Amino acid sequence: MANRRWWKLAVTLLAVLAVLQVSVSLLVRTRRAHNYLVAHLEHAFGRPVQVRVFNARLLPSLQFDAEEVTVGEDPAFGYEYFIRAERLSAGLRLFGVLRGQFDFGTISLSKPSLILARNTKGRWNLENWLPPAKSNAIPKSGAAVAPPSADKIRLQKFDFDDGRINFKLADEKAAFAFINVSGSVDQVAPGRWQLQLEAQPWRSGVALQSAGTILVRGDLAGTSAHLQPAQISIHWGNASLADLLRLLRGQDYGIRGTFSLDAKLGSGAATAPKDSVASPGVWFFSVQSRATQIHRWDMTVRADNPRLNLNLRGHWNAGAALLAADQVELESPRSNLRGSLALEGGDHPLLDLRCDSMGVQASDLLAWYRAFHSGVAEGIIAEQYFTGGMTWRGWPLQLESAAVSSTGGTMTVPGIAEPVRVGAFTGGREHGAFVIGPVRFALGVEAREFLPQRKRGGNEGMENAAELTFMHELASKTGTISVEGNVSHAEDFLKLATNFGRPLNPGWELSGRASASGKWEASTPFAGSWNGTVALSQASLAVAGLNEPLTIHEGVLSRVNGKTQAQLESVDAFGGKWSGSIEEAPANSSASGSNWRYRLSVDKLDAADLDRWVGPRARPSWLQRLLPSLMGVETKDVSASELVRRVNAEGQLKIAQLTIEKLKFENVSATASLHELKLEVGGATADWRGGKVRAKLNGSFSPKPAYEISVNWTDVKLSQIPWLAHYPERVKGAASGKLQASTEGVGREELLARLSGTGETKLKNLELRGWDLAASLREGTARAGNSRWSSGTGSFELKNGSFLFDPFRLRTSSDSTVLKGSLTFAGAVQISVESEPPARKSKSAASRAFAQSQLKIDGSLDNLKFSFAAADEQVSAP
Repeated sequence: MANRRWWKLAVTLLAVLAVLQVSVSLLVRTRRAHNYLVAHLEHAFGRPVQVRVFNARLLPSLQFDAEEVTVGEDPAFGYEYFIRAERLSAGLRLFGVLRGQFDFGTISLSKPSLILARNTKGRWNLENWLPPAKSNAIPKSGAAVAPPSADKIRLQKFDFDDGRINFKLADEKAAFAFINVSGSVDQVAPGRWQLQLEAQPWRSGVALQSAGTILVRGDLAGTSAHLQPAQISIHWGNASLADLLRLLRGQDYGIRGTFSLDAKLGSGAATAPKDSVASPGVWFFSVQSRATQIHRWDMTVRADNPRLNLNLRGHWNAGAALLAADQVELESPRSNLRGSLALEGGDHPLLDLRCDSMGVQASDLLAWYRAFHSGVAEGIIAEQYFTGGMTWRGWPLQLESAAVSSTGGTMTVPGIAEPVRVGAFTGGREHGAFVIGPVRFALGVEAREFLPQRKRGGNEGMENAAELTFMHELASKTGTISVEGNVSHAEDFLKLATNFGRPLNPGWELSGRASASGKWEASTPFAGSWNGTVALSQASLAVAGLNEPLTIHEGVLSRVNGKTQAQLESVDAFGGKWSGSIEEAPANSSASGSNWRYRLSVDKLDAADLDRWVGPRARPSWLQRLLPSLMGVETKDVSASELVRRVNAEGQLKIAQLTIEKLKFENVSATASLHELKLEVGGATADWRGGKVRAKLNGSFSPKPAYEISVNWTDVKLSQIPWLAHYPERVKGAASGKLQASTEGVGREELLARLSGTGETKLKNLELRGWDLAASLREGTARAGNSRWSSGTGSFELKNGSFLFDPFRLRTSSDSTVLKGSLTFAGAVQISVESEPPARKSKSAASRAFAQSQLKIDGSLDNLKFSFAAADEQVSAP
């Protein structure tokens, strides 16, 4: 019976609880209960509150749930919401219920969004929100409740998860926010609040990959007490430098690494340092930030990547707009800077930044350089120590004083036997400018021979040495870098530049003596150009694409106002000795590359030497290797025609002696230009075998090199032309004529094989000594004597590597001699010679009297063979 009684009691109790749960759920959905609960929420938050619907639970404790909650904003900060949450859960404090009070206990917010706003008067909407003490004022049930004042707000504890904190300045929303906010705000004592927050930083319009997590722990007073006294600790970890910069500046600067921060913020006597006195409105802070594995985005992580520690310690007075960091320390593995910072806000801000002591090791500077420049050789060792101090003041900052110095050091570079020595120097602020130097760099000089810093303008001790002077004008933010020096082995300097990842010679090598004097001038901050000269003597220049090096006896390369000039005094190249100038011309808007003008002279030039320098023959890739070297640019995966397209040049070329196969020209003068893959050679003149030659050439290098040639010659001595040079004492006369030809391809053999064209020539006063050709043709056997023709005309064709004569007539007053046949470029001869009768009245009589033999000439020019045969067809006078 007893068990049945307890069972009935339990069932009855459960039924009552079920009925109460249903009743409470229905009750909170009534208008009166809805208004009652909203009024108490407004009383708790101190802001107008809107709720879509309420739910309630009795077990395990009385709990109210509100869906789609919006807490309104103070009109002084706009009309947007203050807090918005998908769900609000709140329990009632039991002791408050027993006392007849309706007090919320823990309030839990799901996916809340908070807007922290600052108005034009500089006040935040969070001020005076959380009071320092409680209030017992309770609104009546169902009454309309106006937003209560701060001293009536009653909150015990907040819990929230997956939240968001936005920032608003006047009417503009900030791009920065916190997301995934979770934690709690708990009133642990009257007017004392404990914080436990976790959040991730966020910025609109920027994709963040590893922004890290910020943890906030501490306790503080209500906002009406200006949060004082307070003790807050902040930890920001697992962040990348790239995302840190994206958060601060909204863009990626190409820097990679890791970042972490630990900070402590406090107010009141308990948090004041030993040497400081706590006062109202003063906050004390200490910050330790660390950045490691700093490197450029496209470079791999190295063990020697730079790392930095920044430590700050000081105080902040928001009311007085004053921030002071009495201790500022910036540390790297072997270097450090120590100083202080003071910032005064207001309408006329003033910043005072001091670096009281600086100690920097060259090895740290080398690590920074290596982390942001590719191609730096392993094994470089830098040993030098720099000291100094600086002071900046104003807003924006201006350098007020500076002093830096070093006692000198050395650098060991792979591939260079002797160390590079760096001399002692001083620097600092002088007459409105920041000046360092001169700093001397010397190669292969013993320490006892290394001279100290010289006076500016001197030149002692500059063998195998260079000096750099840096000057920055503080007012105009412009500056100069001056360089002066000379080396006896330029290859060592080029190796030095290559080891530091700055190769100056892509595709070319230089050895020999060089001296330089130049200045980099910046007309605007961080943008400038070089002006100066480099003089070479007894130097050798090897260029990719050329089989032999150029020998530069004397030459000067200069850069003036952004234009490059080369003055060649004596250069051995392509089998000749060159002199003249090459200079960069004003840019042409229609050209795709730089424009160049030249005036060059050479004592001799042989096509065979050109082929030997460029060879092997018919190699189509030599331009692709040669032009990047001459242009000083990287041109990977660029076609040879595109490289030629980038060359735009025009000028005059003089050649004292030009040899092309068996043709030798003297006093050649030509004007040539190359633009957009088009070559034009016009007005070319030359002396050839006692006569004059004029020529014109048009070339196109796309899609395949092709050439059009036009040549005219006058009064050329037959006894001197190469094909008759074996018989100079037997042949006399002069020739004039013209030739139109074309060819295509690369290399001597292909060009000759594809050469074709037509031409004609005129002869005068032609004489053949030792042979009476007319008598020999009549009698069919060789007869001694002389042959003379007053004139001659003929046409020829260039085809398949040969001259084709069709026909060639030599005239006298009584008859004509006709030549037909061919002469190959290799010297093979196949010619037939016949006589042609004069015009007569009786055709039959002339035919009977003119039956003659035919002369055939075969063999080579070095070994001619002559034979007579009956003419295939008798020729009669017309």
